[in-house]
Amino acid sequence: MEIAWNHLQNPILDRDRSGIQERDVALFYHGGTFYLYHCAVEYPEWFQYQFYTDLITSKDLIHWSAPQRLWDAKMGFSSPGNVIRAGDKWVLCVQTYPIDRFHWWGSDACRLWTSESGDLVHWNFPKVIARDGSRARWAKEHRQIDPFIFPRDGKYWCFYKTSGQLGLLVSEDLQAWEEASPDRPILSPTETPDHTTIENACILEVDDELFMYFSPCYNKRGIGLARSTDIFHWKFERYLNFPKFPWAKSAPTAPSVIDARKETGKWLMAFHAERRQPHHAALGLAWSDDLINWKTT
Repeated sequence: MEIAWNHLQNPILDRDRSGIQERDVALFYHGGTFYLYHCAVEYPEWFQYQFYTDLITSKDLIHWSAPQRLWDAKMGFSSPGNVIRAGDKWVLCVQTYPIDRFHWWGSDACRLWTSESGDLVHWNFPKVIARDGSRARWAKEHRQIDPFIFPRDGKYWCFYKTSGQLGLLVSEDLQAWEEASPDRPILSPTETPDHTTIENACILEVDDELFMYFSPCYNKRGIGLARSTDIFHWKFERYLNFPKFPWAKSAPTAPSVIDARKETGKWLMAFHAERRQPHHAALGLAWSDDLINWKTT
């Protein structure tokens, strides 16, 4: 597949003028098509944000389809983490993000969910992963957001954020889940150089080592990289360098990284970059030869 990288322009999706904000992406490739699942935020009335999940597709990373909504439910299904294959179905993980009236952020009722599909376009109504939320002894709340499911060693590992840190669930069948690290977070602010809270984990396995891309929670945003050999213990390595964007106030954040070297010759990253007020953002793409240095133009 030949990609005209010099014709790729960021942001690739920006519906600000129509009153919809895009953020929190999950990039996937299958059968000649790129699928980009993303959070769509609307602000219809009563000072209340409403969260959804939309999908756009592309054959060349330059021309994208019109957004398609996955579920119309008012439960705040959003922040798609990633797509995996399980048996004869595709599985997508998302969160619910209920917001109390006159508040900006999701409440303690936020939970993690999975949905199944046979074609990557039409998705079943999601099933909750842990109805009671986080039960880790180190967590200060039950709230769970930003799922990412990683198959390894015959099990499914679900990374999530709670209390500003990253937790881990484990399941053998995608149905029954338990806390895999109940006594300590797998990555916390104490392990980053600026001690900021963290979210949006994205995991890759490269040459028997695990790479985690994640988001620091501060205004300038950006993307951090940590590494592990056992899924439980992570060592912070660096923050990635990106140029400033004329269309956003922050650096890229909430990364979704896939190995598209076979198809395009590059590693690919989808991300959002934030703007003026809470939840306002647009989507972009970056590409890399080495997972450290990324280009956006």
